[in-house]
Amino acid sequence: MYKCSAKAQLVLDQVIERCKSDTQTDTTWNGKSGKYMMIPGRENADGRATGVVHKYQPDGSHKLAGSYKILADGNITRFTGLSKADWNNYMSKAEALYQESLSTAPAQKTEAAKVAI
Repeated sequence: MYKCSAKAQLVLDQVIERCKSDTQTDTTWNGKSGKYMMIPGRENADGRATGVVHKYQPDGSHKLAGSYKILADGNITRFTGLSKADWNNYMSKAEALYQESLSTAPAQKTEAAKVAI
């Protein structure tokens, strides 16, 4: 599984849901100007989710169309093949899910640290 921050993962999950509804896959969706596929890149220490986007050609092949970057705070800075309206929708849904997860998280007990003397 690709590792990134919780907020970035929630946004990525929104994109994956779109892919599943469009094409029943985790990485391919239908955009306004064709069919696109995202390919995750390297994991980033700062929690960003990054990768490249390929566009399918009429002959069935695909070629590089651009890239995507979702910052650790869940903001999409670029995502080729998705509209700004999609970006805003995915970011707001992810933020709502994140806030919901914080409010429903069980309170953790804190114990005093035991130190040997």
